[in-house]
Formats: sequence, C-alpha cells, structure tokens
Amino acid sequence: RKRDGCARDRGARVTEEHRASKGQRRIGAMLRKIPAVHEQLLETMQGFGPDFAEERFVAAAQSPDVPERNRVTVVERLYEVLLNWLHELAARALAEGQRLGVVDKSPGRPWERLAALGAISHESAARLQEAMKLRDILAHAYPLDWKTLHEGVLVLVDELDPYLISIERWVYEEEILPPV
Repeated sequence: RKRDGCARDRGARVTEEHRASKGQRRIGAMLRKIPAVHEQLLETMQGFGPDFAEERFVAAAQSPDVPERNRVTVVERLYEVLLNWLHELAARALAEGQRLGVVDKSPGRPWERLAALGAISHESAARLQEAMKLRDILAHAYPLDWKTLHEGVLVLVDELDPYLISIERWVYEEEILPPV
C-alpha cells in the first residue's frame, strides 16, 4: 500500500524561500520522510505473509535463527521510528502554532491536545498514546509479548495515513506551515 505522496510534495515546499522557521522546516522534513519509512514498514510486514500473519511474526520473534529474529527487529525499529516522528510532529506543530499565536499553550499530551483542537480524532489520540506506551516498553528492552507488538504495529499502520492527512490539513489551515 503506497501513499499518494501529498505530504512529501507539500513538505518539500517548506523551504528557506518562504522564510520558514526551524520548527516549520522540521515539520516539513518529517512530512517528507515519514512516507518512505512507512513504505519500509509495510514492505517488511509483507515478509510475514500478506496479512502480516501474527503466528509467523511470533514464531520469527521466538526463533533460534538469528536472521528470523532480525526480521522482527526491523519491524520493531521502524515502529519505534514512526511513532517517535508522529509524536514529534504533533509536539512541533503545537509549539509552532503557539509561536505563531494560533494555538494557546495548554497542558496535556500532544495527541490529546490535537484532538481537543479538532486536528485529529479523540480515538486516534487514544490509540496513538497506547502505541506510545508500547514504544516506551520497547525502548527500555523489557520482556515483551510479541503478540502485543504485532497488535501495536497494526494499530500504527491503521492510524498513520489518517493521522498524516489530518495533521497536514490542520497545519495548513491554521497557517502553521506557509501556504503551498
């Protein structure tokens, strides 16, 4: 499943010629880079069967064969990278919105704040926050139930395109990024 490249094209237009701030340039860079990493994750998932078969994924994770376990490690790492970027994208968009005076400073996690502003759905904010908890477990290398990682990857893949579409629409509507 490939993305339409919309975010990549718009993100590429956030350049010095628009006198973009450091935050705006970083938002544009993430919008350009996320689709390629998303495609990497989808391609890697295909290695476990066309529907990212849970039993094949868990078997590979528990395999005595190092190359099999490494395939799982690639999924795990791409999951972590994408979640980090989605979280940073939210935080930077909010910070840039505050800098520009279009978003009030308020407490809360970035995804919850975006949901309160109507930029993303409350359901997406909750699902992404749960995925982030799993990412935190992975970051500390705690023992993991591989079925939980499998489920987290499916949640991320399900949320990624709608999230990018929503956040991109929001940053342009609120003029957090320069018009294209």
